[in-house]
Amino acid sequence: MACPYFYPIARFETSTWVVPPRLPLGDPYSGECRAGDTAFQPEESRVRTTCNPGYGTSACERFPKSAGVDAVRFHMSEDQGEFIRIQYVFEKDCWPREHGVLEYAGAAREVSGESKNEILRKQAAAFLESYLRRKS
Repeated sequence: MACPYFYPIARFETSTWVVPPRLPLGDPYSGECRAGDTAFQPEESRVRTTCNPGYGTSACERFPKSAGVDAVRFHMSEDQGEFIRIQYVFEKDCWPREHGVLEYAGAAREVSGESKNEILRKQAAAFLESYLRRKS
């Protein structure tokens, strides 16, 4: 359940975890906080402990107090090789608030769907990258 304001940029190639936790995006990612008006680069420990796992409402001073959601969860709902569907659910206090489906067509090489949320699409692409890496 990644932070809904976390914009993943690259997969961490090194790990400080002896046994990595299950992470919402599959792998740990470095990235930016997009909770404010401008992108912010949190320190790596914050990215690992708050941005990647989500639910940063009480753990992050940048998290908007009036946010309608506090995490986003992804699920692989269909994999037909060149066509993949990814289900997402925005949550607030562990309860679903909004959901939808994003699609990936291998020919287009991009995540598409009804949502215009750039952060959501980037997180879904990171989730997909982690899934495909594990699958191969």
